[in-house]
Amino acid sequence: MARKLVVVFKRPTTKKNRYSYYVKIWDDIRKRYLTPRSAASLVKELRLDGQEFPSNTRNGAHKIGEAYYRALTTQPCIEEPLFIEYLEKFWDWETSPYIEAKRARGHRIGMEYVKANASYVRNYIAPAFPTLKLSEVRPYILENFIMEIVKEGKASNRTANAIIDAFKIPLKEAFRQGITQSDPAANVRKFSRNSKPKGIPSDEEIAGFLRQATDLRIRCAIMLGAFCGMRLGEVQAVTLGAVKEYEPSKYSLEIENSWNKLEGLKGTKNEKARVVPLPAMVYKTMLELGASNPHGSEGFLIYGINPDAPLDRAAIERAFDKALIQLSLDGRYDTASREEKESARKEWKERKITFHSLRHYANAKLRGTVPDATLRKLTGHLTPAMTDHYDHTTIDDLRALSKAQDEKLLGTIEANKEE
Repeated sequence: MARKLVVVFKRPTTKKNRYSYYVKIWDDIRKRYLTPRSAASLVKELRLDGQEFPSNTRNGAHKIGEAYYRALTTQPCIEEPLFIEYLEKFWDWETSPYIEAKRARGHRIGMEYVKANASYVRNYIAPAFPTLKLSEVRPYILENFIMEIVKEGKASNRTANAIIDAFKIPLKEAFRQGITQSDPAANVRKFSRNSKPKGIPSDEEIAGFLRQATDLRIRCAIMLGAFCGMRLGEVQAVTLGAVKEYEPSKYSLEIENSWNKLEGLKGTKNEKARVVPLPAMVYKTMLELGASNPHGSEGFLIYGINPDAPLDRAAIERAFDKALIQLSLDGRYDTASREEKESARKEWKERKITFHSLRHYANAKLRGTVPDATLRKLTGHLTPAMTDHYDHTTIDDLRALSKAQDEKLLGTIEANKEE
C-alpha cells in the first residue's frame, strides 16, 4: 500500500486543551517516516510566510509539510545520527568540535576529564542505547535509564551524577546548536551525594606515616601534602627550581603546575599559581632528596625511572597505602598474613583515609589560625567571593602561614616522634 508523503497530526501542548500541529515525511529510500517536526518550527527553519503557511490549521500544516518535503528532495538526505554516535564524537579529545571551540575561546577542559566522560559513555550509556536516534531521546528515557543503574547497584550516586553529565552536557549543546529541537536532559535531576566525607588523620598518625615511609620520595610527598596542603598532581610536578628564599633562611615554594599521566605538565586544578612557605624540615628533606636524584637535582623532585616524568601517581598511592598498613601492624608488614593486611587496609578504607586526606589535614589544622583568605593562598581554594588580590601572596602572608605551620603542624608532629 502506498504511503502518504506528508502526514499531519496534532500533539497536546503543556496548556490545557491546546494542541500543536506536527508533520512527518515518508522516506522512500529507507522505507520509513522521518522524525516528526512541529509545523511552527518548520516555518522558521524554511523561512516561510506565516500568513501563507499558517501553522495553527491542518491545511496550513499540510502545506508546510509539502514545502518541507520539497526542501528534503532537492538536497542530499543526511542520515540521522545515533544518540551514542553523537556522544562518542562529542567526547573525542582529538576531533570534537565542542572541545576545539571551548579551548579556542580560552575555557579550561582537561584531557583526563574528557577521557572520563568517554568511558562513562562507553561503559554505561552505549550498552543501554545501541540503536536509539539522537532525535528520539526523551526525558523519560533518560530518567528510567539512570534510575535503573542506581537501583540495580551498577553505580553509586556519585558515579550516576557523572554519567548524567556525560549525556547532559552534549544534549544541551545539541539544542544550543539547533541540532535538536529540545533538550531532553534539561530536567534530569542529579542524586544527593551519599558518600562519607574524606577522613582526616590525627597528628599521631601523620607522624606515624612519616616513620613508616622508608622511601625518601614518599616521605617528602607526605610532607608536601600534609604541611603545604598540596594536591598529589602538584606534588608530582615539584622541582627544586620552584623553591625561593623570601627572607634570610626562609623558603617558599611556587606551585604553578600539576602532573597528569595523559597530558603531562599542565596548570593547577584552577589554573591559579600560588606560593606557599616551606617549613625548615620540609625544605631540608627536599634538598636531601634532590641530591639523591639520579636524573639530576633540577629534575622532578619525586622522580621515577623516566627522567621526563615523575614517579607514577599509582606508585605513590600504593606506597602511601603500605605506610598506613605498616602503621596499623606496628611495622610487621613483611611478616603479617594477607588477612591481617586486608583487615588493616579495610579500617583505613572505612575511614576514607587516602593521600588526599593529607590536604584536608593541613586545611583543618590551620583553619582559624590565619584568616580564611590567607589560608586559601596555601591550599589554592577559590570561592566566588575571592578577588584577584587574593591570588598574590605577600611576605606578611608567608610569615603568618609559616608561623601557623610551625605551631599547628610541625609542633604536633615533633611531639609525636618516637625517641
